[in-house]
Amino acid sequence: MDKTEDHDILKNKITEGQKIMDNLSVDKHVTEEEFQNFMQRVTEVEKIVKKLASSNPEEQEHGQILADEILDGRAMENIICDDTEVKIKMNRTVINKCSINENSTDEEMSKEAFMKSVEKDAKERAENRKIRNERAETLKTIGNGAFKEGNYEKAVTYYTKALEQRKDSTLLWNNRALSYIQLGLFEKALNDCEWALKVNNTNLKALLNSAKCYKQLGDETKYKEYILLAKERNPHLTNFINEFEESLEMRVKYQASSVNNIN
Repeated sequence: MDKTEDHDILKNKITEGQKIMDNLSVDKHVTEEEFQNFMQRVTEVEKIVKKLASSNPEEQEHGQILADEILDGRAMENIICDDTEVKIKMNRTVINKCSINENSTDEEMSKEAFMKSVEKDAKERAENRKIRNERAETLKTIGNGAFKEGNYEKAVTYYTKALEQRKDSTLLWNNRALSYIQLGLFEKALNDCEWALKVNNTNLKALLNSAKCYKQLGDETKYKEYILLAKERNPHLTNFINEFEESLEMRVKYQASSVNNIN
């Protein structure tokens, strides 16, 4: 093989490496852990592309080996979805079943099969996500109805079922947290607020519900901490947060005085 052929192969591998990066996509609703896994995957591909483009022959050779492992299906590809990490293993048997031109080389077959599997997986994930979201919306509606009726246990049940369909909804986490608060289960409510903040750490409702829970539990330090966080992360709503704080203080004092009067 002459230098021209070596150069063409190297150029093709760099191009394919870029295609792999372009086809790696992350859903906007993934969790922080899933997003970090995705970014690690992108970093790995970037390293391969840099090695392939290196002027150092040893680096190029190493990059070709790593690229072959991905393109030929000898590695396990991690595809990120909404709630879990789905692992798809590609091998020569699957690749050879694809309808590819008989004159295609093994390398071209591997590349085409890989790209087709990525496109197919993306489409399937989109369809599954749509179905899960529709189910979650129906279950949330039932939960909302139960909450309005004052049946907070039933509301918790249906919000839980909705969260089984999608865990990336701050609305669902907050709704269940509110139900737990109504039931006096402040520790459980705090856990749901924590999950809502993992999805969106600026979410005002989760921050204020956390403050409310700590106030009810008598933890003034944590209560003040979350009030401060709410103001820092939502500076444009400081006036509203101040009103919330004043209202909560008055409510707690009223509750305490009511208990004392009963005694």
